[in-house]
Amino acid sequence: MENLEQRSFDEIPAIINPSEHHMALAFLLDTSGSMGFAQDGGVAPITALNQGLNRFKAEVCQNAQTRDILDVAIVEFNSNFSIVQEFVPIEYMAEVNLSVAGTTKMSHAIRKTLEMVTERSRFYRRSGTEPYKPWVIMISDGAPDADDDITAVAREIREMEAANKVSFRSLGVQGYDAKTLHTLCDGKVMKLDGTDFTNFFDWVNKSMRSVSQSSPGEKPKTERLTGNVEIDVRNPDWD
Repeated sequence: MENLEQRSFDEIPAIINPSEHHMALAFLLDTSGSMGFAQDGGVAPITALNQGLNRFKAEVCQNAQTRDILDVAIVEFNSNFSIVQEFVPIEYMAEVNLSVAGTTKMSHAIRKTLEMVTERSRFYRRSGTEPYKPWVIMISDGAPDADDDITAVAREIREMEAANKVSFRSLGVQGYDAKTLHTLCDGKVMKLDGTDFTNFFDWVNKSMRSVSQSSPGEKPKTERLTGNVEIDVRNPDWD
């Protein structure tokens, strides 16, 4: 593969191989202050998350079929939210180096991310390609602030899921609020033991590879969670 460090990121293509079906994956990441607290002298969650995201990019790019159809975006939320990475082909994803600050306001960040995946699907269709159903993966270690009501945005997620416009999943890091994540994801909740994200991002990589081997509208192979990642069982509907 060409050395990306030698490429000009001012010349990032809007899409790779527009004749192929494409997949949009948005990471929605909690960067509130608690993600900076190491447990029992271990690695802070935010440090491990940065490492995991950068490793994920490198490993996805080893498989040309997945690399050329997968576009990624990153949105962070704490007291506010910001777009860390607009949608780009994954090989052009910038190195991730998130830091922590503030509290946990989720709803506006979630709504913005839903808007982004919706627009990306429209972009694919304007480009002449039928998209796969986009994924949003939310990673959080806490509950929303008391003044941050997620009721309306949770309803929006359910409506989009019902219309087959998004698959919204979440990963709870130590300290996460299970009720919140199940309210948002309606059962598509995973939990992480410790702060090593290796197995989680390996699962995401395999899941994206399964998508790339299917057709839009077809249910891809369900990949098994392993190691320190498991389903937080309430309503484990993984369709």
